[in-house]
Amino acid sequence: MIKKIYSKINPSVLLHIIHTNDLNQNSIRELKRHELTEPNLSLQAGLFEIPKNTDFKAHKHNPQDRKTTQTHEAILVVKGSIELSIFDIDNSFVESHTLDEGDCSFIINGGHKIKTLEDTHLFEFKNGPYNGPDKDKSLI
Repeated sequence: MIKKIYSKINPSVLLHIIHTNDLNQNSIRELKRHELTEPNLSLQAGLFEIPKNTDFKAHKHNPQDRKTTQTHEAILVVKGSIELSIFDIDNSFVESHTLDEGDCSFIINGGHKIKTLEDTHLFEFKNGPYNGPDKDKSLI
């Protein structure tokens, strides 16, 4: 399931995209791609449902000039679970979600807070470069 959460202050502003791991692995018969983020975002993500023995052609990505002014982030829960609290563009609380193993959240705008509900392993992905915590974030 994919849930998009928009700002209450400005409903045209996308705050988060949450993808819960509810795929039925036995139903994969053909390659399917689900775009999870819009093409204009600096962090791009797609979900592939890939049948056994699919062979992708070897490739590399061409150099391109890209400029970003905003950090986008994705969190993928590998093991355990977290409570993800979402904050609006004015720092007001919007809602919370529990993310379990295989669930992913894309943080586009606004703020967030994470609380682990059990011992948890997660991946965090951000566009770079990383310039240290003082330049990277502001506490709410």
